[in-house]
Amino acid sequence: MIESLTIENLGVIASSHIDLGPGLTVVTGETGAGKTMFVTALDLLTGSRAEAHMVRAGAERAVVEGVFSLGGAPGVAERVGEAGGEADDEVIVARVLPAAGRARATAGGRTVPVGVLSDIGAELVSMHGQSEQLTLRRAARQRELLDRFGGPQLAAALADYRADFAAWTRLEKENEELRAGAQERAARIAFLETALEAIEAVRPVAGEDERLQALSARLSAAEELTAAVGRAHDGLVGSDWDEAPNAVDLINAAAAEVGRAAERDASLAEEAEAITGLGLQLADAAERLGGYLQGFEELSEVSVEDTESRRAALGSLSAYGADVGAVLAFEERAGAELLALRASDESLTDMDERLTAARAAVEASGEVLRAARGGAAEDFSAQVAAELAALSMPKAGVVFEIEPAAPHALGADTVRMLFSAHSATQPGDIGKLASGGELSRVMLAIEVVMARTEAFPTFVFDEVDAGVGGRAAGEIGRRLALLAERSQVIVVTHLAQVAAWADHHITVVKDDGGAGVVSGVRVLGEEEREAELARMLGGMSESGSARAHAQELMATAAQAKRGSAQQVGGAPQPGS
Repeated sequence: MIESLTIENLGVIASSHIDLGPGLTVVTGETGAGKTMFVTALDLLTGSRAEAHMVRAGAERAVVEGVFSLGGAPGVAERVGEAGGEADDEVIVARVLPAAGRARATAGGRTVPVGVLSDIGAELVSMHGQSEQLTLRRAARQRELLDRFGGPQLAAALADYRADFAAWTRLEKENEELRAGAQERAARIAFLETALEAIEAVRPVAGEDERLQALSARLSAAEELTAAVGRAHDGLVGSDWDEAPNAVDLINAAAAEVGRAAERDASLAEEAEAITGLGLQLADAAERLGGYLQGFEELSEVSVEDTESRRAALGSLSAYGADVGAVLAFEERAGAELLALRASDESLTDMDERLTAARAAVEASGEVLRAARGGAAEDFSAQVAAELAALSMPKAGVVFEIEPAAPHALGADTVRMLFSAHSATQPGDIGKLASGGELSRVMLAIEVVMARTEAFPTFVFDEVDAGVGGRAAGEIGRRLALLAERSQVIVVTHLAQVAAWADHHITVVKDDGGAGVVSGVRVLGEEEREAELARMLGGMSESGSARAHAQELMATAAQAKRGSAQQVGGAPQPGS
């Protein structure tokens, strides 16, 4: 509920503060006084677009501030908290519109994006004006109304359908992606299969390329290597065919001589030990050289041609890696990729069956949803017709045309709300057949009906009585009063028959002074209400006949409200 509203320099309103209460509040005033600014202020607080021309001429900025109680709207406090503001039982929302520059929005004492105000407004205030009447002409809005009216059963049917539709569309997308890449996958599969076959035919071993390179170098220089190593070996330990002294024998002889000398002179012991160690090292080196020569004898069966042939085979795999290690890594990746690609191809084989099953599920849940909408539509039409009868449209009614259609996100049907002003006329497009006044009453009838199934803190109606007069105007006031028994209702009106039903009456008063038109907002007492209604009836607040008519309207409304207190949001009893 809106507890208070403060306006500064908005349009013709210079400065006003008004406390608002529950029940029905009417806003009246002379033409040009700025009644629409009252609604504009509420629009701004609920996230509508701010325009620089809204700022009062000569003012630096306009400010609108509202205090909202949050009873029945716990999500608002959470949303304000997410935006960094503070909200408990109430929240303060404001818009600041500079004459030049960007507007600013605050909620709970914190500057917030205007989208936060839109989120808050969607929970707290239901705005109804000419723009809302235009939205009623849209099929999407008509379907939304029906789905909201349908309650939990229809909501469950819609949720089931949307789940089936989402699963089907995901499968459709997967199918498109699979089939779009089929040619590329086939080429990739062929490449990977060829590569893996080539690698398997060669079957490289890790490190094999490095070992073969070294072996090839040894084999190609075998004669030079064996000759040089053989001479070195013979020089160290001698040979069977040469009795010339060798290095190891000479070193050992020298070690023996120095060893004997060290027995007489201990200072030679270190040198004796060093020469002995040198002899052992040379003997070990000779043994290793002998082993090297023996290894060449074992390689006699390996030819250079065979080695180079194997190296060439390994080189044929260079397209898959720079060396054997890289080729083996490629082989592992390629195997995994090939399995995944083959799995994708296999999934195509049963895709048609899966798509058929998913489409069947969508059609089945779509039929259930259509049936639920059909049942809700009958009930909705009957209740709206009863309300329209009370609004002096006894033969008028709305019906829903629900036709099967290609599945879409919100159903497998099209939903249109049709209107007929008389039972003898064929229902048709509500936007084309309903006049402004009829559309206003249809809107009000719908809100009264919707209020029975869903609570809403505040309703704001701007010119809901446009194009209406006489008894119908009084019935509009009655329905607004009934709606106000459940919610706070604020209505801008120019009809005394509507204003007479108010629990609170606010007037916007203008002063055509030398500084231009300046308007203020104030709450009227009972006597002031009578004068305002007289002005609205006859243009002269002091007219005796207008005063008498105003008193009669107020008395009739007061008596009717007392008598229908038990009809919370319901249709009037027969004869009302």
